[in-house]
Amino acid sequence: MNTKKKGKPQQLANIIQGTDPLKGFAYRLDFSLPFIATAIHAGHHVREELRPLMALDSDQRRFEEDTGTDLMIKGLGNAVWALESRAVYDLNRSREMALPLTPERFWGTRVYNTLPTPEMNEKSLGNYESFYRFMETCIANLLDRFGICIIYDIHSYNISRQQAKGIESPPVFNLGTALLDKSKWKKAIELWLEQLGTISLPGIKTSVAQNQVFQGKEEFCRRLCRLGDRILVLPTEISKVYMDEKKGNVYPEKLEAVKNGLQNAILSHIKLLKKTNHF
Repeated sequence: MNTKKKGKPQQLANIIQGTDPLKGFAYRLDFSLPFIATAIHAGHHVREELRPLMALDSDQRRFEEDTGTDLMIKGLGNAVWALESRAVYDLNRSREMALPLTPERFWGTRVYNTLPTPEMNEKSLGNYESFYRFMETCIANLLDRFGICIIYDIHSYNISRQQAKGIESPPVFNLGTALLDKSKWKKAIELWLEQLGTISLPGIKTSVAQNQVFQGKEEFCRRLCRLGDRILVLPTEISKVYMDEKKGNVYPEKLEAVKNGLQNAILSHIKLLKKTNHF
């Protein structure tokens, strides 16, 4: 592997890390445990050719992005996080719906004053497919090594939007299980909910729910689950208690607490799965 070329993965001992050549996502992987933590909505970057076309400024985009979720998973043995904004393409939607070219595809908000050209759209969709090809390769590697692959699909959500829907006290953590085989993965799901409940955050009472604010029905979970029944995707939403969701500013102490708690929960969950003979 050539480690000198810009944009190519760098291999350090058993670690592979780098940025996709198309600049859509970054990764750090050692394949020592059968999981991958992902933050597919963490990205904020917009390609230079698209910026003059956009109606949204940086702060407006950030409200819909999952700010800080990349920081929550960095440092884990296997982590993949988006670099490009979901205002360019949404990895959690089907290819046909991934480009937010109409307000209906972006919570009623117009993303572009002038629509991108077909060539620009194809480039965005190329980045979208590059991400999924990469994930499929990583998952196949872990399946070969362990016979199982757990995907911790980490997101965050706006508390104000859920309160506007009538949910007075949205949970700090929400696990979406609508697409999961609960007969096969019942114990793994229960253990993950228990681990989320152990996370302690300063000044915040931890609450955990299943399918209360999100049900995990979107494309990332759907597409990876279709790869085989040895793959478990855990779509995990974290309320934006760690930041000012309107201004886009994070609270460093709370973000660090979420990161530490979440990473400990992931590693403990993997140990418990091994102990209960899941792999």
